[in-house]
Amino acid sequence: MSNPAFAKCACQSCGVHLEYPVEAEGAHITCPQCSQQTQLVQPALSDVPAAAPGVTVDAITGAFAGAVPATRVSFLYQIGLLIVALAMVTLPVIYLALIGAAGWVVYYWATHFTFLLSAGRGRGWIVMLLVYLTPLFAGLVLVFFMVKPLFARRASQAQPLALNPGAEPLLFAFVTRLCQAIGAPFPTRIDIDCQMNASASFRRGMFSFLGNDLVLTIGLPLAASLNLREFAGVLAHEFGHFTQGFGMRLTYVIRTVNGWFARVVFERDGWDVMLEEAAQTDDWRLAVMIGIARLGVWFSRQLLRLLMLVGHGIGCFMLRQMEYDADTYEIKLAGSEAFESTMRRIHVLGVTLERAYKDLRSTWNLGKRIPDDFPAYFMNHAAAMPETERTRLEDTMGLEASGLLVTHRSNGDRIRKARQAGEPGIFHLDAPAKALFSSFDVPARQVTLLHYQDDLGLPLEMAILVPVESESKAAQAADSQPPESLSHRSSTVGGLKLKRSAASES
Repeated sequence: MSNPAFAKCACQSCGVHLEYPVEAEGAHITCPQCSQQTQLVQPALSDVPAAAPGVTVDAITGAFAGAVPATRVSFLYQIGLLIVALAMVTLPVIYLALIGAAGWVVYYWATHFTFLLSAGRGRGWIVMLLVYLTPLFAGLVLVFFMVKPLFARRASQAQPLALNPGAEPLLFAFVTRLCQAIGAPFPTRIDIDCQMNASASFRRGMFSFLGNDLVLTIGLPLAASLNLREFAGVLAHEFGHFTQGFGMRLTYVIRTVNGWFARVVFERDGWDVMLEEAAQTDDWRLAVMIGIARLGVWFSRQLLRLLMLVGHGIGCFMLRQMEYDADTYEIKLAGSEAFESTMRRIHVLGVTLERAYKDLRSTWNLGKRIPDDFPAYFMNHAAAMPETERTRLEDTMGLEASGLLVTHRSNGDRIRKARQAGEPGIFHLDAPAKALFSSFDVPARQVTLLHYQDDLGLPLEMAILVPVESESKAAQAADSQPPESLSHRSSTVGGLKLKRSAASES
């Protein structure tokens, strides 16, 4: 009996990917994700117009010349990952044991030192009361601040936008063929955000740990900056992690524990601020009690920091090896030359991103003006960088050595490995990566607003969104304008054209 054929589409409400028998084409169902009615309709890829010359579904699928050979990992390496993961899980258990020990000490003091309350008369009794209450209060505060990190919430981040396969068929055809070439599972959903990054992760965290329920998140500034070959290599790196199911899951445990420790050590909340403000009291007795409590909190933070550094140290070696294995997939798919060009480009773009945010803060502080399309604004900054500076940044990127407490090898070491591999690659399509999107500017503006509001905390009700012009359009507009007059002036910052009247400047 032959296996039934399946097709894929997306929910028209939430965008989650759905797989169904082709016999059900056209049927209406209730989405298992959002419980809304949606129709099972497979996008007609053959009718999709090219977003750029030569970028069609046939061109994309035909640009993959074969499959990427799997990167073999040794049995000892997997055992090492298991040992490291077990050690990482042990660290939070040690912290819980220390909380229990601190709580027992507080309880012991409260129940076995009550005799202090009956000692002394007059002022002597008040002193003994302080002697009893101060360690008790400080201990309770210490236990509270040791328990608080266990319930610390993640900092708010912009929620990515889920893409619909019917709206972005070129991108989905590209990712489908890429997963086939890598031998990786196809993501359940493809999201976009405004980060200079791309990632493949479990869609529901630990709830997806035992399956292949993945989500691919694409940062539009990254997609706007790379060509298709470089972009394919970056995604191959991310999917390369998921070709090693056992190691990838152990790595997830290591990264999760490391991330939790880093978050609780460095983040502060309203309780921390309240304790600091309470220490400013004029009552010396209360100030002493709060001071001792703050000393205990500081000690607990140092303990957390120590556990974080231990966990980070024992996990870094294995994580570096995992990243190197993922690099081999990028090198095999895109080729050694494309891998090197990607590393150089991303290094320069990192510097560009810092400058773009600096200019963004300046325009916001001057008049609450911000660009309506951050990826385009960022690309204008990249285009404006002098070639001499770009060359200097690329030439100096390989001078940094790989450290012991880093999760990635240095750029120079990674490029040297790529050169030694000498891989030609199996994918050779050099059109802009953003050509995969049917209308790149539309989602770019959507994620820009989410980025401003959720990541940067900018109140959009106060913002003046200014359209971003490309460098070429801005230059053409400047050439065609009459000489500057007293009635209007204009300035261009990274391609963001701001028009101001003379009256508003006075």
